[in-house]
Amino acid sequence: MARPASPQPDWLPEELRATKGMLDQRWIELSKAFAMTLAMPMDGRALRVEVDYQSSQAWAGLIGTECERVTRNRGGTTLVAPLCEISGGLTSWLGWQEVWEVTVGPKPYRFRNAGLTVYLGKRYEAAKPQILRLEWPGISTWSGGELSFQSPGAGHPHWQFDLLEALAQTANQANFIPDTEEVVEDFDAAPPERSTTELLSKFSIERMHLASAAPWWLPPKSGGSAHHMNAPPDLSSLTRWLEQSVLYLRQELQRCVITA
Repeated sequence: MARPASPQPDWLPEELRATKGMLDQRWIELSKAFAMTLAMPMDGRALRVEVDYQSSQAWAGLIGTECERVTRNRGGTTLVAPLCEISGGLTSWLGWQEVWEVTVGPKPYRFRNAGLTVYLGKRYEAAKPQILRLEWPGISTWSGGELSFQSPGAGHPHWQFDLLEALAQTANQANFIPDTEEVVEDFDAAPPERSTTELLSKFSIERMHLASAAPWWLPPKSGGSAHHMNAPPDLSSLTRWLEQSVLYLRQELQRCVITA
């Protein structure tokens, strides 16, 4: 067996940096790209990129008349756009966010992360469980104040699956019954052994970073960096990744059906 790669390699790719003008142009191009990929009008009313420039970062997401608001698994809400129809009256919904940190220098904006999140639900209904994410963090100061990959040893870009967590949250809400009378506990009784189904409902699969770009059959990289640890080299590469990822997500979601 090959020796595993170091969680943090000796050599890191360069940070992806940009000026505000470069980012302003990026948002215009991405608005057109998202509208075209999701087969929406190009006038910007149905779908476009919205950006919030703050003192410490720039945050971009989707907005438009075709968007609906959903609740994320880890709290907060976001706007999502329809991705494709699925049998049974369900629609898959796409959320996107991109974050750039404000630093110093001729290109003061440093890429932090971009991510696509998929939800499932019916139009005009609030319940749209979070299914999965495709994320690409950049080289940044993730911990300890030094430049590094996020989550040492994890794949970048990577998939994370959220369905079990979403279903567990839904089940907890459905099963909640307020106490109406005092319950007497038997502290000497042994706790019942939990079934496999119950254990799986609590299994934190959403913590796994499943590499989406990992040519492990190639010889090792120099500097100790593993093939599954990648950073976007330029804006064009990041845009191509987003466009192709959306197309691939739609292709695979269209294979899904509601079984009897």
